[in-house]
Amino acid sequence: MRTKKTGTPPQHVQRGLGISAGAGAFAYRRPGPLSTSSGPVVVAAVFCLVFLVMGAAFSFSTFAAELRQELDAGSGSISFIFGCAMALLYAGGLFSGALADRIGTHRVAGAGVLLAGGSLVAAGAVGTIWQADVALGLGFGLGLAVCYTPAVAAVQPWFDRNRGVASGIALSGTGLGTLLMPLLARWLIDSEGWRAALTIIGLTVAGFGFVASNWIRRPPGLPTTSSSPWSPGSLRKLAREPSFRRLYVAGFLSSLVLLVPIVHMLPHAVRAGVAARDAAWLISILGFGSLAGRLMFGHAADRLGRQRTLGALHVALGLLFLTWTVKVGFITLALFAFAYGVCYGATIALRPAVIADHFSGPNLAAVTGLHYTSSVLGPLVGPAAFGYSVDFWNSDLIASCAAAVCLVAAGYFFAAKPPQLRLRRVGICQPQRRGQKMRGFSGFRPLVVPAA
Repeated sequence: MRTKKTGTPPQHVQRGLGISAGAGAFAYRRPGPLSTSSGPVVVAAVFCLVFLVMGAAFSFSTFAAELRQELDAGSGSISFIFGCAMALLYAGGLFSGALADRIGTHRVAGAGVLLAGGSLVAAGAVGTIWQADVALGLGFGLGLAVCYTPAVAAVQPWFDRNRGVASGIALSGTGLGTLLMPLLARWLIDSEGWRAALTIIGLTVAGFGFVASNWIRRPPGLPTTSSSPWSPGSLRKLAREPSFRRLYVAGFLSSLVLLVPIVHMLPHAVRAGVAARDAAWLISILGFGSLAGRLMFGHAADRLGRQRTLGALHVALGLLFLTWTVKVGFITLALFAFAYGVCYGATIALRPAVIADHFSGPNLAAVTGLHYTSSVLGPLVGPAAFGYSVDFWNSDLIASCAAAVCLVAAGYFFAAKPPQLRLRRVGICQPQRRGQKMRGFSGFRPLVVPAA
């Protein structure tokens, strides 16, 4: 709640924000009621930004065949470009989040989307594989890293009770982008060629994304940090937080497996006897399920508990991996793709909301970026290890069981609630002199129980 005249938080909210400076910003505290009319505007802006940048990222497979043929490169070299971009997305969020906390989310997100769009335009003129690595793997990956984490973290401070719903709506732009952007890319490639398609998509991402980033801002009463939160002492205090350690381990275990069906869905369906033309629809079905999951589970998570819901969704994903080993045709795989997409999309939407529940404060974007570093190695190691296991054993049963174990373990760490830390509030818990009575206890009298 904010005052009508000034639009600033009430005095008790300001005191709660003031104690979050420095290392105290990493401590757990129960968020107060905070919601303004500008929150929906921020949600809409984040929706548009992630629709553009993440839709362009997941359109990479549409350009893979043209890049492989034009640049005379192998499948491994082309796949490395996408893996590098995804790794940078999670690794760079640590620095972009801290920078957004200091100079403003809209400035950092705007610079990131311009870099991402410019890299796509530059990729339309590449002539060798190393140029594609620089333009798409390095440039576009850095652009994603700079704009994604600050934008996602900007939604959470505007909401409290409906934080899961707001996060789900904002991040559903990724699901819609996964559905529509590959279709747009395919149409542009067929009509204009792959180089012109990359140029057009890059200009669209840079232009519309920069406009959307101007509306991604923090609440007016939330202070910005004047110094970097990444001092050695602050990092040690954050690493000792049980909640952060559990969330970090859960994020690492989850990242090892979450992208495996997206990468291996088509070859898995072909091994099951599905025609390659029909198998291509499974990715679209998974994307549709991802969009539905981000929209469906937000309200339920706000009522049932965001942390418990996130853990239960990972357990459900683990059970779905066991059903993936049943190869009975296209219908079964389509049902798996939709169900997996629903749970996958909901987990992506709830993770930043859960982080905000534990670490609300002026350094929220920096903490979110640090948490996302747990997912750096997963996209590089998990899908490759799954593929090598399938080739070695000539079966996906062992790899699927191992993936199910990872997801169930991630669900346990996500759902486990650490002990709540106490905070010292200014003016309430100040050290008292010896012999001085505390406020509220000056008139204390022992309780007298009446005789029967």
